[in-house]
Amino acid sequence: MKRKKIWQASAVLCFWMVVGCLSSGQAYAQIPGHDGGPVVSRIVIDVQGVPGDPRPWVDLTQSLIFLQEGEPFSDKRLQDSVNALKASNLFKEIKVPDPEWAQQEITLRFQVTPFRRIKDIAIQGAFPILEREILNAMKLYTGGGFDEKQVPEKENAIAGLFRNEGYIAPEVNIVAEEDPEDGSVIVYVNIDKGGFYHIKGVEISGNQAFSDKRLKLSISTWKSSLLFGEMKRFRQKELDKDIKKLINFYRGQRYPEVKVDSKIEKDPETKNASIFIIIHEGPRYDIEFKGNKEFWDFTLRKDLILFKEGNKGDFGLRKSIRRIRDRYRKAGFLDARVKTESAIVDDDGRALRKIRLLIEEGAQYIVNTITITGNHAFDDEEIKKQMLTRRPGVLAKGKFVAGILEEDIRAITSLYLKEGYMNIRVTCDDVTWREDQKEGKKLVDVALNIEEGVQTRVVSLTLNGLTALRESEVMEAIALRKGEVFRSYMILSDENTLSSSISEKGYPHVKVKGRAAMSEDGAEAAVSYDIDEGPFVKMGQVYYTGNFRTKGRVIKRAVELEPGEAFSLSKMLASQRNVRDIEAFDSVHFKTPGLKEGAEKVNLLVEVEEKKPYYIQIGAGYDTERRLYGHARVGDQNLFGLNKDGWTGLEVSEIGYRGEVEITEPRFLGFPVSSTLNVSGEKREEFNQSFGTRTFAGSLSFNHRFLENYRANLAFTYERREQFQRNGDPIPPGEEDDYQPRSILVTRPSLIYNSTDSFLRPTKGILSFLSVDISKGIKNSLDDFFKYRFEVRDFFTPLERLTFGLRGRVGYIDPFDTTSSIPEDQLFFLGGISDVRGFKENMLRFDSAGNAVGGRTEILGSIEARIYLGLNFELTTFYDTGSVRNPVEDRGSDDFRSSAGLGLHYITPVGSIGIIYGHKLDRKDQESPGRFHFSLGYTF
Repeated sequence: MKRKKIWQASAVLCFWMVVGCLSSGQAYAQIPGHDGGPVVSRIVIDVQGVPGDPRPWVDLTQSLIFLQEGEPFSDKRLQDSVNALKASNLFKEIKVPDPEWAQQEITLRFQVTPFRRIKDIAIQGAFPILEREILNAMKLYTGGGFDEKQVPEKENAIAGLFRNEGYIAPEVNIVAEEDPEDGSVIVYVNIDKGGFYHIKGVEISGNQAFSDKRLKLSISTWKSSLLFGEMKRFRQKELDKDIKKLINFYRGQRYPEVKVDSKIEKDPETKNASIFIIIHEGPRYDIEFKGNKEFWDFTLRKDLILFKEGNKGDFGLRKSIRRIRDRYRKAGFLDARVKTESAIVDDDGRALRKIRLLIEEGAQYIVNTITITGNHAFDDEEIKKQMLTRRPGVLAKGKFVAGILEEDIRAITSLYLKEGYMNIRVTCDDVTWREDQKEGKKLVDVALNIEEGVQTRVVSLTLNGLTALRESEVMEAIALRKGEVFRSYMILSDENTLSSSISEKGYPHVKVKGRAAMSEDGAEAAVSYDIDEGPFVKMGQVYYTGNFRTKGRVIKRAVELEPGEAFSLSKMLASQRNVRDIEAFDSVHFKTPGLKEGAEKVNLLVEVEEKKPYYIQIGAGYDTERRLYGHARVGDQNLFGLNKDGWTGLEVSEIGYRGEVEITEPRFLGFPVSSTLNVSGEKREEFNQSFGTRTFAGSLSFNHRFLENYRANLAFTYERREQFQRNGDPIPPGEEDDYQPRSILVTRPSLIYNSTDSFLRPTKGILSFLSVDISKGIKNSLDDFFKYRFEVRDFFTPLERLTFGLRGRVGYIDPFDTTSSIPEDQLFFLGGISDVRGFKENMLRFDSAGNAVGGRTEILGSIEARIYLGLNFELTTFYDTGSVRNPVEDRGSDDFRSSAGLGLHYITPVGSIGIIYGHKLDRKDQESPGRFHFSLGYTF
């Protein structure tokens, strides 16, 4: 009975399944994508919640819809359209009501509600966290969409950020106010950080090898405990860093088994936190090498990984021994062995683990002969050029390493494959060695056998399905042409080449598959490519959001594709690169609706985050060159919304003042060249010079960065210059013309190479500068000259805490007429903080009256060693030398003057602050022994 009921139930279920399938088949015949389905007669786009003209939003929405009026409805196209609308992140709501499916012609209605765009974000109470960190945490930015539903999530993200910074219960409130003019919103982020735990004290226990004071000086948490206010704030992440720092310190001091734990006692009433750091030092290691002759102890110690990674369970020691063995084997000591002897002894009450690494180097294997047989296409010398296994010579030590020989065989095989020998086989038939009793080495004889096979050439090339390219274009692009040597690996390369070339013609969905048919003897290859070009695609429109200030034409000008043009992926990528290079934007996001969906047009949707355009910079300080100084600058990084940087600034110091106005265009006439227009006025009275200058100047310069580290400049300058005597002194007889107002035109081409790793604190790389001033006086010949200047700086860091800096500089003024006199304000002067330290400013060369003397030639050289002491302090030692030559009058000496000295710098996030003392090595009568200098930043 039970079986009968089960059978009946199964029959009923099958019946309804059949009915369901038939019903779905009838319904499916009437929905999109199937013969006899409805036609889309009309597409209506209803944009809701947008004040003002909705047409831009209608056009943008239309660009994301892949259904066309007058074409059959497709459910896939509908789903692609909805997905594209969602992926744009522009719309809060997207609705597509069901049309009348029973009709032959249907109207599709898209109801969209755009997010309100964020016009500005105002953050209150952020200190000490940077605004950019807060923006990153809540993932909001100007120009982006604002969704009220996500406000609690954003508030929690910011609160979590502050909790990580040590605040106990921060509160965050995000409010958005709508701008009635354009419907955008201004987001106000109000942060009440609340209280935090103050670091009451830091106690260290368990340490025997190093004092509390020594250890505390290296950790930030203890330094914070000595400060006041919010700087005493306890932060768990800082403590975690300190623990890692202590572990690294101990390991570096040969305590690889060290463990560091921490305990925090918090008092909720006083909001004080007491920190206890517990150190388990473990034994100190003393590692001794015995038996090593090939490598110094210093070299082998580099392989002792346990002093960097620790030695839990002796894992670090075993890893270190493996590295030492590998070093020997790579040097040809194939039989090298490393044994260990270990014992723990008492060292003044502390455990000391003495480890002796006994190295049995064995004999070094040296290549004696290399014999090659079976080669006809290449001679022995050509094959040996591919090999790293070589006999001893000027450039090779001749060491034999089995792994390198295997690489050599692969290199020889690759050589033959490149020349079409597809069946190449390279084997090492024999490797024998014999003892060299005299040298204590093993001489190795290597025998290679080569079975070349036949060379394969392409006898035919077939392109199936190609219409986008001419045959001549194909032949220029691919490598496997008729008559060429066949290389199987080049099929993939040619597939990519063809795909790229066809794609650039407007076929981004192209697919290319290549194959080769070989003849029986392997001498001939028939190559063919099956090409599916896919649909032809055109460039659509460019839509952009978030540019509240930047003009739309700035973005459009950066796009290299015109609407209706054949779509080019390389031009699209170049366009995206150009838009990202717009200085007015902090970030840019791109979407290409239609590309993935295979639409006939691909639109570009650009979502930008604008930088805050206005800025004010104010600073003051003291250095030896200017003494007391102050400066201010007010600027707009997006002047008139045209992506131009405009600013005006003023500097006042004890040697004068300077005011200037400057405008920079980052892409001059659309080219990757920046142009700068500058107008300035200046009065300058250098220390130890008997004259001063007043200058009014206007300049137009062009700057282009090319390759990776090169920059070319070309500047045109007009100067109105006037030289005057300081302190009201009379003009020296015969120099009256020098003190008349002069008008000058200067053309200055220059080339800069910069590969340094940092602008503020370089540790490696080269910075060099070459320029030529072509100066022409208007209505005077005093300023008719060429001024050449060349300087090079080289930085390298051989040890972690030691950086060397080298500098050389040469300058020369060559007048158009050799009999002409050069005005004193155009000459070179040396001496002071920026060149030869230890001398007063401009006083490297001086006359009998103690006045600075300039010349038409300057030569300068410096070497500096920078030693990092820790705690952001750096000790500097230096040697400077220089000479000023070819003076207008024969005053002073052409001799090189030199100095040496010391300096102490404190490293800050914006550069170094230093005090330097330079001692004259060739002090003259009535000269001081040396001089102190104060500097902001490095002198070079």
